[in-house]
Amino acid sequence: MYKTAPHLLLVINSDAFFISHRIAMAQACLQNKFKVSIVTKDTGHRAYIESLGFEFYDFSINRGSKSLIQNFKELYFLRKLYFKIKPDIIHHVGIKLILLGSIARLGIGNSIVLNAVAGLGSALSANRWNILKKIFSLSSFIFRKNYQHFLFQNEQNAHFFQTLLKLTHSQINLIKGTGIDINYFVYTPESNSSIYVVRLIARMLKDKGVLDFIEAAKLLRSKWEGKVAFELIGPIDEANPSALTRQELEASVDNFYLMWQGAQYPILPFLQTAHIIVLPSYHEGFPRILLEASAVGRAIIGSDCDGCKALIKHQENGLIVPIGHIEALAHQIDDLLENTLVRQTLGHNARQVVVENYTEQQVNQAFIELYHRLLCGK
Repeated sequence: MYKTAPHLLLVINSDAFFISHRIAMAQACLQNKFKVSIVTKDTGHRAYIESLGFEFYDFSINRGSKSLIQNFKELYFLRKLYFKIKPDIIHHVGIKLILLGSIARLGIGNSIVLNAVAGLGSALSANRWNILKKIFSLSSFIFRKNYQHFLFQNEQNAHFFQTLLKLTHSQINLIKGTGIDINYFVYTPESNSSIYVVRLIARMLKDKGVLDFIEAAKLLRSKWEGKVAFELIGPIDEANPSALTRQELEASVDNFYLMWQGAQYPILPFLQTAHIIVLPSYHEGFPRILLEASAVGRAIIGSDCDGCKALIKHQENGLIVPIGHIEALAHQIDDLLENTLVRQTLGHNARQVVVENYTEQQVNQAFIELYHRLLCGK
């Protein structure tokens, strides 16, 4: 063991993302005698987060900003904070925070840095990746320092960054996603509704395959209209360059056969009342929504991007379709709508995969063991 109450600093884009993706892991750290502080943008959840025992630092980050002045302000804020509190571990989540936070950490204390690459979607979709690759390459000397470590959700992303930054094997760590509370996301039999429900639950981004889902639904209209509801569930993310506008979404739906219902919370009822959950995404780290859908026992369809393939074994616990292949997507949805036994078998198998590999207890323990290993220099 490292010492009593090592100080973990989690640096995340928004408090809502912390609650949806990291809070259970952070609570497990508290229970294991870590001091845990959160650096994130307060969008209204600060009081709740502090009530759970976390120290909170409000960070006015603008994810979509291209302003050098804004980025410098964010860098300066992080550097001042790191110098002030000198945590034992700084855990950055996301590409922008990896860059800013690692620069901010230079020459300050003995903090271990863990850079979590959750996915590359917005970087790739914005045609900014060539620029980012150059920035990463120019900054690669920072990432090769012995206190720098990386965490990936799939092996393909790990290999890409290891090659780009010339990282050592000991700097690479792999934990697939975040844990699922299987007592909350409990197995639920399919609804007996006379209308089948096919849902895509995600931010309304082109890179999530939202337009592909819409077009696939249109291909199936002549056969399934009046028998199936195709629904989009999720918010507009204006800071993301791949975002669809409200006008684009409203022009694409008819509020009967094809609907957009906006952001919904909690998401559990929308998983339980669906028959199929679809995520034809172009880029994923390790998609949590497909884990949640699996835990509930839903048949899932994902694209053949790295993150979806890391979870889904085709025709065992879900189905895989080629990225951007609308006809293939429509065909797989049609097959599942026609074959109740296949659909339900996939759902049962998907639940079992989560129970065996991705529970909160399993994944949280993996994080705690990783933190201790880094702190001990192993």
